[in-house]
Formats: sequence, C-alpha cells, structure tokens
Amino acid sequence: MRALAVFLLLLPNVVFAAEKCPTPRLLTFQVEKEIRRDAVGFTEGLEVHDGALYESTGDFFGDSRINRIDPATGHVSALVNAGKTYFGEGMTVFGGKLYQMTWREGRVLVFDEATMRRLPELKNPREGWGLTHDETQLIASDGSSRLFFLSPHDFSTKRTLKVMEGGRFLENINELEYAQGAIWANVFEEWDLMKISPVTGCVEARVDLKPLRARMTKADRQAIDSDPNFIPNGVAYDPASGLFTLTGKYWPLLFSGRISEVN
Repeated sequence: MRALAVFLLLLPNVVFAAEKCPTPRLLTFQVEKEIRRDAVGFTEGLEVHDGALYESTGDFFGDSRINRIDPATGHVSALVNAGKTYFGEGMTVFGGKLYQMTWREGRVLVFDEATMRRLPELKNPREGWGLTHDETQLIASDGSSRLFFLSPHDFSTKRTLKVMEGGRFLENINELEYAQGAIWANVFEEWDLMKISPVTGCVEARVDLKPLRARMTKADRQAIDSDPNFIPNGVAYDPASGLFTLTGKYWPLLFSGRISEVN
C-alpha cells in the first residue's frame, strides 16, 4: 500500500479522496498576544514575512490592498493599493516572490518580495480564495472542497486533493496556511480552524475559535456582528516563534498564540 501511495503522489492532476476519514480531534488555541491594528481590512490572506504580518484584502468594504502590519504596534501600511480594479484574495510569499490571487478575475498578481515591483501576471482558471505553499509548490483553494497544488512558475495544476471531514466533503475552504506539515484552513462562515492532511485530504483536527470573540470588547463584537461577512479568515504561522496569528474580516484585533490538544 505504501508503494501505491507513493506512485499515486507522482501522478499529475489526480484527485485524491479518502472514502471516509477518522473523526477530527479537538484542539485549542491559547492566546499569548493581542495586536490591535490601527486600520481594519477585509482580510483574505495573512502571512508572516520578514518579521511582520502581510495581509491581502478584498474590496467589499474598502480597497484591495497588500498591507504590512507591524506586530509590535499594530500599525498598518499599504504596500499596494489596487483600489477596486480587482478583488484581492489569498496571498503568499514563496521563492522571492509575493503572489496575490484575485477572486473572479482569473488573475494572479506577482511581485518581487524585496521591492514590491510588479512582475508578469499568471492566470488562474478557477476562483481564487486561499493561497499558501509548502516546500516546493503553491497550494490554493477555490471555495469548494478541493485543494490545488500548483506550479509557482505558471500556476499550472500539479495535483488536486479532495478534503473530507469524517464521511462528508468539506466545502467552502477559504484562507490557508501550511505549517507543521499540515494545511490549516478557515472555512467560510464557520468559527473553526481545520487541520488538513496534505496527503489524505482528511480533516485531522478542528480548532474552536469562538473563544476569540469572547476576548473582544463589546464595541468590537458589535462591529463584527454588524455583517455576516465578518467571520474568521486569516491564519499565519511563524516557524521562528512557533506562534500562529489568527484574525477575521474587518476584525480590529489579531491574536497570536499556540495550538495544542484540549486538556
């Protein structure tokens, strides 16, 4: 069986799906730091890079931007402001380049990570939702139950992975982060962070994010309750500290901490 699994991983564009996955374990997120940002954003992508948090935003309630957030002060500075020329979605930094997908325009904006100079665009044949990378390739979601493993050179699909939770396909996969050998994913309109095996597609664990809402002030809660879009969306991992940073669309706070087993 192991030889067969290795063989299948080498095949391009194979859709993997387990017949049924084990029940996910329950994990908890222990907050160690809160970051109050000085300007909110419609967060579609979040990543730790060069000692800061980089954020991609969409233009539902503002502009499509690439922001740099200082984790010490919460100050937000726009590195790119595209206004409403496209709807910004998932973003990741890989191989000296910053990639930002658009939602429905089929565009992948590419920038030099050091200078933010625009490089030739790539094309995405599907909707753009979440974007991350492992050691060799990009990984994207399109709002379905599938994850796509992509070439960073031309965005071509190398492998497709169906994601299952127990005996059902997990739909509406959104923001992504590859960390600790797993793919961590927000799911649209859910208050759980999913830990997904990049080999089997099984949801191995769920992290309950509802306690984050309880940490907010009454005014903060009223703000995020004002629109159903303002759900958790934004997960970044810093391998140097071992901390995850989580946030949501138009949330005034980012939370940094560790994910662990429920006691």
